[in-house]
Amino acid sequence: MSASHQALADVIIKDPQEAAFYNVGELARTAGVSESTVTRFAVFLGYSGFPALSRELQEIVRSKLSTGERFRLSRKVQNDEDRAAVSFFEEDLQNILMTIERIDLESYKRTVNSLLAARRVGIACARSSVSLGLFLEFYLNLLNKDVILFTGEPRTLDLLERFGPEDVVIGISFARYTQFTVKCLTYAKKKGAKIVALTDYPSSPLAVQADEVLLTPTGIASHMDSFAAPLSVITALLRSMAYKVPEQVAQALNDQEDIWTGFDVYVHPNK
Repeated sequence: MSASHQALADVIIKDPQEAAFYNVGELARTAGVSESTVTRFAVFLGYSGFPALSRELQEIVRSKLSTGERFRLSRKVQNDEDRAAVSFFEEDLQNILMTIERIDLESYKRTVNSLLAARRVGIACARSSVSLGLFLEFYLNLLNKDVILFTGEPRTLDLLERFGPEDVVIGISFARYTQFTVKCLTYAKKKGAKIVALTDYPSSPLAVQADEVLLTPTGIASHMDSFAAPLSVITALLRSMAYKVPEQVAQALNDQEDIWTGFDVYVHPNK
């Protein structure tokens, strides 16, 4: 190799994860050579040009990186503020990956079947977890399920009395766990309802009450929880339910479409 080719090779060897995502100008500036030298270097190595070299370097690096690292390197991160923003997405990605690794698929499948078979579904949640409960309630209603959302609102508490062995109650809470959610599960369990816990640790007080436990992390370096992973679990449950009874879902959606049209719920594209 010539001295300029050696300089390029040194840049790639020193930090292959970064160099693989350089464009021709960035690699040339980092090595202190001209852009034409980069092209000649790629041809010297047996490639048709720099794009072919770059593609192969990226494939090699990607195969060795975690998802979070791939995400970071695919972005042009130029300052601390950009790095912080990208790291926030990375934390959510990491929580979702941990959920995939840890989730009990047998418990997940039993939960899907229980929700489909349930006469009635209760969702117990409080404080920030109400956002997850509302999402689940909305789409269970679209699947024609009889759903009651328990959030601590006094008028709904009496409805817990309606639950029994034919029903399912899902508790959603993460550290710090809410007393209301735990009490709902405790009461519903005494009534014979099947209990599902969507929570973060096996030691969670929700898990103690539950017949089925779906674990999903929510921790991030912040004063708030990340609900990316639990929301992905809820979405997966709903999709699995729809996948198992497609005709029933299609009929329910067709019926509801008539209501949406009659009440002019959505904006019409031609207006």
